Amino acid sequence: MTIWPRSSAPWIVGRPARFSDAAEDFLNELTRQQPWRKARCEAWLGALGERLDDPALGAAFPDAQVDVWLHTCPENERAGASALLVEFETYLCEWGWLPPRPGRDQAVEQESALEG
Repeated sequence: MTIWPRSSAPWIVGRPARFSDAAEDFLNELTRQQPWRKARCEAWLGALGERLDDPALGAAFPDAQVDVWLHTCPENERAGASALLVEFETYLCEWGWLPPRPGRDQAVEQESALEG
């Protein structure tokens, strides 16, 4: 039995989804809709993935290391990187990359309600 819900990425068979898998999927979707964002978002997520050492995704993501990484970004890029992280986490939750977590799921639902 698995604790993971049905994933939007069925090609990951027999191993946990990794940060790099989800980031690639997210970037493909994001840049399909907004191609001008690819380079900056790819650089931020690439740097974050290196900082985190490409972890398996789980209930603890994002963790304190994400905040540490954010504070290493140049000050003029922090707002954009922070917004991308919120967008990425929302994507991870909505598409089943992350297992449910009470506080996180409420925040995603509230954000979705505001957009709709």
